[in-house]
Amino acid sequence: NFFMAILGALTIAVGAVSASFQNDIKKLVAYSTVSQMGYLFCGCGFMCYNEVMFYLALHALNKAFLFILVGYIVHFFAGNTDLRFMGSLYTSAFEFVFILVVISLNLTGLPYTSGYLAKELLVFQTFRDDSLTLFVRSC
Repeated sequence: NFFMAILGALTIAVGAVSASFQNDIKKLVAYSTVSQMGYLFCGCGFMCYNEVMFYLALHALNKAFLFILVGYIVHFFAGNTDLRFMGSLYTSAFEFVFILVVISLNLTGLPYTSGYLAKELLVFQTFRDDSLTLFVRSC
């Protein structure tokens, strides 16, 4: 369990830092997915399996929509995946930009969204079962 939690924390950090420095929209979404999978590993390390499955289902649904929208955006820009050459999408396809922003805010865990609920349940279960104390004692 200790190894899974440490591996999850490292995955969160490496995925988030790698995503921050990407110029390719597909790589950005892929590295953000890697970072989110770190939450699943940490949850399994803290033995919160039901919450991990709930988080996985909500995350998969949101990422599916995000990948579809990214495909649309790449198609809109004639196959270009470089973020530096994309701009003014909101003037011609505002509804897709709105959906993209809503899904992105949901994935970040903005309060009162399903992403927030899933992350909050995972963190709450970690503290409720006192698995954090058991984790620290097992080190």
